[in-house]
Amino acid sequence: MKGWSRFRSMRTQLIISFMVISLVVLSAGSYYIYSFMLGTVKDQNERLLFQQFQQIDHNIQGLIADVDRLEKLFLNDEQVQQLLLNLTDKSQLEFLSYQNTLHSRIKLFIDNYNYVHSIYITAENHGAIGGSGDTTLVQPVEEWKKSFFDSELYERTVAAYPEYIVAGRMKKSFFNPYMSGEKDGAVISVMRGTRAIYDPRISATLIFNIDERYLASIYATSLDANDGEMYIADGDGIILSGSSTARIGSPSLYMPDPADGQTYGSRDMNKGNERVQVVYYKLQGTDWYVMKEIPLDVYSAQIYKVQRTIAVVFLLSLLVIFIISAFWLNKMVRPLHLLAGKMKDMSRGELGVTFDQVPNNEFGTVIRRFNEMSLSIVDLLEKNNKMQEQKRELEIESLQYQINPHFLYNTLNMVRWMASMMKADNIVDTIVALGNILRPVFSSKDPMCSLRDEISYLQHYMTITNMRFNNSIQFDIDVDEPSWDCRVPRFILQPLVENSIASGRQVEDHAIFIGIRAQVKGEQLVIQVTDSGAGLDPEQLEELNRKLQSGEGTESSSGGSGIGLANVNKRIQLYFGPDYGLHFVPRAKGAEVVVRLPSIHSS
Repeated sequence: MKGWSRFRSMRTQLIISFMVISLVVLSAGSYYIYSFMLGTVKDQNERLLFQQFQQIDHNIQGLIADVDRLEKLFLNDEQVQQLLLNLTDKSQLEFLSYQNTLHSRIKLFIDNYNYVHSIYITAENHGAIGGSGDTTLVQPVEEWKKSFFDSELYERTVAAYPEYIVAGRMKKSFFNPYMSGEKDGAVISVMRGTRAIYDPRISATLIFNIDERYLASIYATSLDANDGEMYIADGDGIILSGSSTARIGSPSLYMPDPADGQTYGSRDMNKGNERVQVVYYKLQGTDWYVMKEIPLDVYSAQIYKVQRTIAVVFLLSLLVIFIISAFWLNKMVRPLHLLAGKMKDMSRGELGVTFDQVPNNEFGTVIRRFNEMSLSIVDLLEKNNKMQEQKRELEIESLQYQINPHFLYNTLNMVRWMASMMKADNIVDTIVALGNILRPVFSSKDPMCSLRDEISYLQHYMTITNMRFNNSIQFDIDVDEPSWDCRVPRFILQPLVENSIASGRQVEDHAIFIGIRAQVKGEQLVIQVTDSGAGLDPEQLEELNRKLQSGEGTESSSGGSGIGLANVNKRIQLYFGPDYGLHFVPRAKGAEVVVRLPSIHSS
């Protein structure tokens, strides 16, 4: 539990959070650098491979050109021309008689040009003669007709005349059945239709076979087996030549789409459990591709030193960050730790505790506010104790003055009794009305009452007022039934009626008419107070409404301060908000003030 509480401390959480963030950032940065370096190495290797592929393309094109030159040289030989002359008219015996002479010429060429494996001349009506440096071949037409003369390869050779075609996927045993088993192997065939110089007809097919091992030596001799495999694939994706002879004749791992028109590019592929990059280059003038499969581990090995350096820098950076962050975070959190201790002391009742040393930073601001709060609590407690003492004294004083309302009522009752003895009924009525007015002032502390009680209070006020003005004020009260029980603030109608009386006295007519209407509209209680006084012109009415809305004091029509109207308006808005209060509306004669209150019924 103790270890868990330490982990819950802010200092420990800050250190761990900072370390986790640093670890994530450093890991992401290291991975980005590693990926960037890997991509850079791949791009650099691709550029080098492109140059290498261009050189391979040049060498292969040169090789094919040399074979083409040798074929033309071979065809110009006098013995070969004699064989080709009227070949279609020669008998089978005459055709075979040239075998020994032809083989001597073949051996001479092969001895001088070691990349030529074998040379054959075929004729549709005679079969094939030729061979390699140490073997000769005489094969009847029936065998060649099955394998060659009926093939698409022969049709391409005839169609290309006088140019040559280059064919892959060829085996030594295809031309010489005796070269099978271990003697067998792949060859690249350069074929062309041929004829005698003075013969207008194509009479034979000349085939020069290049040993695949010689072709592979052009690009594979300096290839490290650990750097991947390189091979040449035809347009169908079949491997014709490669650094690994076992893969010749099998499909390549990837074949570009010719429709894309890409002659050079790369793609990452899965080769079994290994991830490799396949880089390809299309040889000029052919549908062949030179391809190299490079294991991605090769790139990783190339940047192993960089990776190891990054790992060392990463670990050292993490260690330095941990030491520095632990030191500074501990120093930064220490004021909070001390503040938590002081607050615990305050919770145990030690009031007025403060810090002597305040740092000059954000924590210093918090600590200064804590000192102010601690001293303020002590000051507030002292003030509260004084207020409680004053309250106790006021309560005692209030009890002493409780007699004052009773004394006032008793005095009014005595005056009423004396007036009754003197038969002064008007004085009796006035005294009774005044008592009814004063009773709610002293009997209830509730600032709210029903509209019924407010109207009752107003009626007593009207009784006294009519005594003053010799019954010259006429009142008309019209309240709908739902409005009687609505809750309203006490003493809001009397100031309005008093203002109407003051306004009514300014006209020459002696009688004053005051109307009070109350009705519930929706969720509002609307009270209208109208009078028959002098009224207000539009400018006065607009100014009066503006002052009521802004909370300014208003001047009464009688020349007083107008504090009654402002007081009523402020009380209503304090209770119910700015959407309620007083508002004067235009009227042809006299004045009209509308009181808007929420429709709240007594429970």
